[in-house]
Amino acid sequence: MPARLVPRLAIGSRCELDGRFLRVTGTLRTYAIHLGSGNVLMSPNDRYLCIVSKVGGEAVPAGAYLRCEGDRTLSVILSKAMLPARDDLITDPTIIRQFE
Repeated sequence: MPARLVPRLAIGSRCELDGRFLRVTGTLRTYAIHLGSGNVLMSPNDRYLCIVSKVGGEAVPAGAYLRCEGDRTLSVILSKAMLPARDDLITDPTIIRQFE
């Protein structure tokens, strides 16, 4: 992920590149998204946060999944970064249970 892309994101002020991770600061926690796999870890203790996009289904509102032509991993990373950046607005019970 190019370093020049992160500050241009709507959530750019909440994001920082740190080695192999994109760190996203939410209201409730800080998250580390692995740049190779797209896996999301929550602080403290680097617990895994399962975020599954249901592209084409009702779980993801239109336009919420970002498609980056030719780079599926970048699409996953950017899409996953949007959710934890505003973790205080999450209403999905499956995700909320993972915060406990």
